[in-house]
Amino acid sequence: MREFASPATRAAALPRPVKALYTAFCALTVAGLLSCAGLYDGIVRFSAHATPAQLYAQLVGYYQPGAAPAAAPGEAAPAPRMSARKLLEVTHFHLFSMPIYLLVLGHLFLLTGVGARAKKGWICASGAATVLHLLAPWCVYFAGSALAWLYPISGAALLASFAVLMGVPLYEMWHSPPIGLR
Repeated sequence: MREFASPATRAAALPRPVKALYTAFCALTVAGLLSCAGLYDGIVRFSAHATPAQLYAQLVGYYQPGAAPAAAPGEAAPAPRMSARKLLEVTHFHLFSMPIYLLVLGHLFLLTGVGARAKKGWICASGAATVLHLLAPWCVYFAGSALAWLYPISGAALLASFAVLMGVPLYEMWHSPPIGLR
């Protein structure tokens, strides 16, 4: 905690073991976020010939009861629909894990030399993207195609904002001299 006590402390001044720990955390977080693409593919079934409308229909069919589209001839069967119980279980887990990621990445970002206004903006954007992405499956479940756009938009916002919260500190930790050596 002493790294947060001084306003002069920055990511570049962290001890090497702390840098290694934060780097490992960020690397595992990136791996987890990349696995989301595989999970999303299981829902929407990306392909070179899929149109956005088809991907959208697959998303709605997965989350909204009774909306599952039939498989076209020669295509794999659609992913089984998400039940309310399963969606609640997934949401329950994510309501505990996603705030922890946001907390750790936010603290790491606070160690950077970025201005206070930018820090506030990126952390608020990351918080909003996290909340929206937690709500997005429920929006599709209850409102179907009317709110299905929220799922990919919030996912992209979450990925982009987490990338900034990880990328800036990692760059400063490993590529910037500590403040006292500048």
